[in-house]
Amino acid sequence: MTYRIARQVIIALWVATGIGAAGAQTYPSKPIRLVIPFAPGGTFDLVGRVISPSLSEKLGQQVVVDNRPGGGTILATEIVAKANPDGYTLLLGSNVLATNPSLRKDLPYNSAKDLAPIALLATQAFAIVASVNFPASSVQDLISVAKSRPGEIAFASAGVGSTGHIAAELFMAMAKVKLIHVGYKSGGQSVTAVLGNQIPLVFTGLPNVYTHMKAGRLKILGVTDQQRSSIAPEIPAVSETVAGYEFSNWFGVLAPSGTPAKIRALLESELLNVIKVAEVQKTLLNRGFGVMALSAPNFASLIHSDTVKYGKVIKEAKLELTF
Repeated sequence: MTYRIARQVIIALWVATGIGAAGAQTYPSKPIRLVIPFAPGGTFDLVGRVISPSLSEKLGQQVVVDNRPGGGTILATEIVAKANPDGYTLLLGSNVLATNPSLRKDLPYNSAKDLAPIALLATQAFAIVASVNFPASSVQDLISVAKSRPGEIAFASAGVGSTGHIAAELFMAMAKVKLIHVGYKSGGQSVTAVLGNQIPLVFTGLPNVYTHMKAGRLKILGVTDQQRSSIAPEIPAVSETVAGYEFSNWFGVLAPSGTPAKIRALLESELLNVIKVAEVQKTLLNRGFGVMALSAPNFASLIHSDTVKYGKVIKEAKLELTF
């Protein structure tokens, strides 16, 4: 080996080990971007803005929320999947990470390979919601009506492949009923359609509709979590009628694959500490979220199991989206 080649090898090793290690040891030394795949004002934006101040305090650097809606979360996910794996670009991911691989065949990234789960922080139960004029006041009523009128009763969602749509497809498969899907441009529009008696049903987040139920503007037939919600214990869980049924949004932080292990470990530790902060928990619980702190391995396991679970539903329903 010539002197010049040997020197280049030594420099390369020094850069890879010395500077790389130093970078991890001094992390973070600048603001961190938390990319959120939805517009400001929604549930994911809320979670991001609840956790970011506490995370900023614990890391000693500002965590900046960056809303990047579009493409069914694909825009934001691609930004993070292809970002420099240095810990300064993170994703607040949703269970769309578990549905998009089955819904879309040409994703510009491979979420299982390009993203590293860091920690799961919260969940949000969905609800099966009916207009006040709909002749059902319980999940069992809904099943009975649907079986007496197969393929006639419509439900709204935020569009094909949206979380509300997948929740409904899972319900239909497990309850053995057939409903008709009507997609709207947003979750807000789908709820408005039910409030206006334009469509009888919607599957949507519980916090989006609970105040309307209290005001008598619509009916909530059941919540889709494994158990009754702490903010609405009077509403039965769907699983009390359809054994084993469960669907919820989850909110977790991911980093680009290749992010140094020490940085991932630090982020995981501090995120799990953030979700223990009393004020953070109080805010989330009061807004109808469930606090569910999962470490990186357990979060990765959840993503995998949900990908299999929803992949089966999507395949049986023959759903596929194109760009």
